[in-house]
Amino acid sequence: MTGLRNKELLLDTCVILHYLLGDKLAGNAEKLIRLAINGDITLAMSSESYDDAITALRSKGVSTEIILDILEKWAAIPHETIPVTIEIALEAFRLYRCYGGSRRLHYFDAFHVATAKYYELPLVTSDKYIINNSDLLRVNVIDLKRI
Repeated sequence: MTGLRNKELLLDTCVILHYLLGDKLAGNAEKLIRLAINGDITLAMSSESYDDAITALRSKGVSTEIILDILEKWAAIPHETIPVTIEIALEAFRLYRCYGGSRRLHYFDAFHVATAKYYELPLVTSDKYIINNSDLLRVNVIDLKRI
């Protein structure tokens, strides 16, 4: 964990959802959030992350009231929002065209990878495809499971 101090990290949406939904990786995500609260690291999210989370939750039938509660809790977590630019969108869609599909790079994840590449930030994720193919995708990845 000491190697993360004073760094800016881009979080995949899954990191926040692990934390807020309290699943098996919640403790790992909480370590990052505590470091951010203490000012030891800076957490960043792609602006696409909010749509990513809402879309995933709605597709699972989660009520709008619960989604609003999740978003309000998310807002309390210290993080910066990095806007998606046309350059990021182009790279995301190129990545998705080459590597997207079932059990491969998911559509929203292509935006997270493209954002991390554009800003040269390490991407924290639990996504197996991104972790196993970080060299192919040319992105610096930190596996949430190893935090």
